[in-house]
Amino acid sequence: MKLYTAEEMSRADGRAQDLGIPGGVLMERAGAAMAQVALERFSPNRALIVCGGGNNGGDGFVIARELHRAGVEVAVLATKDEYGGDPAINLEALRNLEVRLVRVEEVEAELDRADLVVDALLGTGFSGEVREKEAGIIEKINGAGVSVLAVDVPSGVDGGTGEVAGAAVFADVTVCAHAAKVGCVISPGAEHAGETLVVEIGIPPEADSEPSLLWTDGASLRGSIPRTSAPAHKYSAGALMVVAGSRAMTGAAVMSVRGAERAGCGITFLATSAGAAPAVDIALTETIVYGVEEGEFGGMSPGAADEILGRSERATALVIGPGIGTGEEGRRLVEAILAGTDLPVLLDADAVTSLAGTDALARREGPTVITPHAGELGRLLGSGAKEVSARRLHSSRQAAHDYGCCVLLKGSDTIVVEGGKTSVNSTGSVALATAGTGDVLSGVIGALLSRGMQPYEAARAGAWIHGRAAELWLRETGWPAESMVATDLFDHVPRAMGELL
Repeated sequence: MKLYTAEEMSRADGRAQDLGIPGGVLMERAGAAMAQVALERFSPNRALIVCGGGNNGGDGFVIARELHRAGVEVAVLATKDEYGGDPAINLEALRNLEVRLVRVEEVEAELDRADLVVDALLGTGFSGEVREKEAGIIEKINGAGVSVLAVDVPSGVDGGTGEVAGAAVFADVTVCAHAAKVGCVISPGAEHAGETLVVEIGIPPEADSEPSLLWTDGASLRGSIPRTSAPAHKYSAGALMVVAGSRAMTGAAVMSVRGAERAGCGITFLATSAGAAPAVDIALTETIVYGVEEGEFGGMSPGAADEILGRSERATALVIGPGIGTGEEGRRLVEAILAGTDLPVLLDADAVTSLAGTDALARREGPTVITPHAGELGRLLGSGAKEVSARRLHSSRQAAHDYGCCVLLKGSDTIVVEGGKTSVNSTGSVALATAGTGDVLSGVIGALLSRGMQPYEAARAGAWIHGRAAELWLRETGWPAESMVATDLFDHVPRAMGELL
């Protein structure tokens, strides 16, 4: 699936016209295809089509005409006093067909009668906050309890970022012309889009360009996972040092290591606090566990850094952070390890939080992946979880720029950014909203790093495998998503990986 911003879609549209395909033809195809989706998904008897200016409104006029032709009772709200070009032609056709045109003052009454609303109000080019008139219409749509089909992007959602600054339509289905729009797959816009569908409108491949955001699906990753080939031994298959756990959080260490083992790591080492080591050692029979110097609060002491670095001599990558604690001792430990190794490092959870307000991450030159959730990234950036959640794409890119590393921002729309590259993950489920799944993810990506994958590709592949494992668990068990626990992922990570080989 292609992901386009408003600018990228506009370029493709313009190039198609330069190649001799009239804009009116593209509008006709888009509207007809979207009307067909409306008929198949909703079987409406009465529909209200809300049309703003520009091509989005023009698409809405075509949809209205096609629904009218199919026998649906149609009412159209055209919010602009004047239209030009192709939208004007299609509006005139509605008048000729005596399709009912309504005023803003009549919207509530029309919503009471309708069983489908088509949102063609603002479109892909919108950004910022909705004006008062349009906001009022949006609020009425959202409050009506009627099924909604949005054209390209739900009105009020920034089509290029997924940001929502004010009122925004909540759609059941969003139908995108030619390519999915970025704002439909990145939160909070994704929650407004509902199910996102793409319809072809006849734009030829010659009019396309490389999108600025990559949709990470299986096809984009297939063949990228390193295979173990003869002659091989456990160290050549990837050697990972996991620095994780404390007396209070032994499970985090187990989750991370088991994730790494199932993702193909040849040998795993675990450095954990001396007090946590006996319990963890029992749970991890294939892992070499080192109980290192313990600090005052049951976590690893900063003084353990030298031992951990020494034990990492044969490692090919490190994972640092799950369950290590966020106090001063944890911060000093993480800083010391980062300063002492050039190996690829993944920083997760407490390691990310502990580096807030320091320059240790920015100073690091070795390959680095950080895997925060919104709260952890908010602490690192100093912006807070609320700001990160509202501006996920911006925050991910800011962190990648400021710290010179690969950033994986966890969520239902997991985003991976490194340098000028950005991708959005296609797999996953609400089943992953349970304790420990992030620790498993750190191990999966750590294993891929240890096997030689570059940070950006390892993060993309790890996120896909992790999400796909949850999907496979749901499919194979038939259980509700709420019943999944993190350990359920272990048996499904290999199956997910197998789909990429």
